[in-house]
Amino acid sequence: MAEHYEIRVRGFLGPLLRKAFGDLRCRTLPAQSTIRGRLSDRDLERLLTSLDRSGLDLVCLSRVTPGSFATDGVPAGPESHDRDSAPLTRR
Repeated sequence: MAEHYEIRVRGFLGPLLRKAFGDLRCRTLPAQSTIRGRLSDRDLERLLTSLDRSGLDLVCLSRVTPGSFATDGVPAGPESHDRDSAPLTRR
């Protein structure tokens, strides 16, 4: 079953990396980037592997609730989300 996630990384997501994320929403903040979207466990693992291979540092990974504000405080339309639970740790 797919869950909604928000992933924060330290650094900038370039256009090629953003394009590789498909339907996920990407937002650039000062010194960080946010990726939001609905992912299966398998897709989440692939995304984390891709970020790791790209040399980006994972700052936070959160499962989020659809329909509320993102953790950066900025709504991103109907797909925006807010932190629903404690950050998940990467295995």
